[in-house]
Amino acid sequence: MTKQDDDNFWELVDHFIEQANQSCDQVDPGIVSAALLNAAARFNAFVVANESLDKKEYAEEVESALNFLTGRYRETLREHLDDYRENYVKYIGNKTAPDIE
Repeated sequence: MTKQDDDNFWELVDHFIEQANQSCDQVDPGIVSAALLNAAARFNAFVVANESLDKKEYAEEVESALNFLTGRYRETLREHLDDYRENYVKYIGNKTAPDIE
């Protein structure tokens, strides 16, 4: 990845997160999360199909693309979950559980 590609990548990441955060002002964050995941899946299916020479090649690539993309998602999600665990108070604040009677 070139420096320009890397810059474009992070600019897009920031843009998508900003849009998601703004959407959370009117929609439950769980719905925003589900919509982002669905959009990413739909767009990735398009990318795999678009990069294929024909329908036959596409059909042959589906399983390897599925394995690659889900594996990459799992790795990235793990990194971000670990980051939030290490920086919870910084990112979220110092929440306390409500008293249970």
